[in-house]
Amino acid sequence: MCIDGAHHPGRFLREGRLTRTDQEIVQACLSGDANAYAVLVERYGGRVYNIALRITGDGDSANDCSQEAFIRAYRALHQYDPTLPFGPWLYRITTNASLNHVRRWGAHEVTVDELPDSPEALETGPEQSVVRREELDEVLAALAELQPAYRAALTLRHMQQLSYQEVADALDLPMGTVKTHLHRARAALKARLAARGKERH
Repeated sequence: MCIDGAHHPGRFLREGRLTRTDQEIVQACLSGDANAYAVLVERYGGRVYNIALRITGDGDSANDCSQEAFIRAYRALHQYDPTLPFGPWLYRITTNASLNHVRRWGAHEVTVDELPDSPEALETGPEQSVVRREELDEVLAALAELQPAYRAALTLRHMQQLSYQEVADALDLPMGTVKTHLHRARAALKARLAARGKERH
């Protein structure tokens, strides 16, 4: 199956298909309409690529993981529960593919378990610490320095706007563990941003 151009808008647009729900498109795929899947690739390609990019920290790796995620999802469509949103299900596959890629290739990561979990850090999310658009690059650079599991949790929760339960489902972790990951990741991100700020002065 070719899904080339998964994160390039416009390639797979098809008249009359764009208004169909994800569940209707999945059902069409399962009924033998192989071309219908291209609409889901178009609809979610950008978000899948961004999740993979935040976790792997590399554009080429993100491309590979995006391709792998869509292929895995296509092969597992019969396992998808149409009573649940399609996005979080796909993001779980994407997250797993990306984390597996990082583990397989031993990508650079920084462990931040040792960083203090101060109450102030726990209450301050990255979207509150940094709100100015021009500092987005600083946030993404700092995010890239965290370990993959923390990058994944922050990406799903704050960039993809998933609920805590959806993040837990995507990462296949208990909600308590996800909240701990997010707390530590926020503290680590805040510390990284503070360190970068000091380097500039």
